[in-house]
Amino acid sequence: MMETMQKPIYLIYDTEENANARADEEGKQMRFSYWTDGRGTRWMTAPQATADGKWALEVTEYALDESERSTTVDSYTPLEIEEEENLDI
Repeated sequence: MMETMQKPIYLIYDTEENANARADEEGKQMRFSYWTDGRGTRWMTAPQATADGKWALEVTEYALDESERSTTVDSYTPLEIEEEENLDI
């Protein structure tokens, strides 16, 4: 039987710190090695900067409560990172 890929969902946070705190919470619940051994995997997903100055956290596989579930979005606009020109000196 083929498993259907679930479409990603995101929570949007005003600050990187708040997004990191939610990622930390999930990492602790999942007992990732960062939290049990002090090294290794910390988060299931890392927050990403958005074009509007906020932070998106992909939470498709997270254990969400009802209030979180009701505030998820299915897309966001990532912050564009400008590439520096390669200058020959």
